Amino acid sequence: ALERAVAIPRQPSVSRSIVLLTDGYIEAEAEVFDYVRNQLGDANFFAFGIGSSVNRFLIEGVARAGLGEPFIVTEPGEAAEAAQRLRRYIDTPVLTGIDVKFRGFAAYDVEPAKVPDLFASRPIVVFGKWRGDAAGSIEISGKTGRGAYQQSIAVSPAYADASHSAIRYLWARTRIAQLVDA
Repeated sequence: ALERAVAIPRQPSVSRSIVLLTDGYIEAEAEVFDYVRNQLGDANFFAFGIGSSVNRFLIEGVARAGLGEPFIVTEPGEAAEAAQRLRRYIDTPVLTGIDVKFRGFAAYDVEPAKVPDLFASRPIVVFGKWRGDAAGSIEISGKTGRGAYQQSIAVSPAYADASHSAIRYLWARTRIAQLVDA
């Protein structure tokens, strides 16, 4: 079903969201996670789990792979509010066709490999490592409703600061979650 939804032709400059509504009982969780991760440049994926015993592993895994939030409804009375939360989350796409380039320094092990669309409720988050001096820039480009967008963020020399010690673990946590999902 996901492959058929992604195969529907679309305009490249328009943000497209696919919402997976399910109780989540399938046997191909890892394949779904990989598919969602590999299609991020072409669509945004959101998982909405419904039922008294939802497969949270699938719903939360799709959310991680799609870089979004899981939406889970276990009681009928929760459905309307959860649907409104989902609608608010995805109703304001800001930037699509996002490309992130690193100029003047060697970035590697960058996560995610493909950057999904930017929504007002979902920031762009990119983790990675670099070699050499912290110099150069990070270039972000994409398309808005008004046309092309480009932003350059200068990279200044980094310095060791104990208050930033948690940052190094963010990349590792993201990579470990991917490996667990696989």
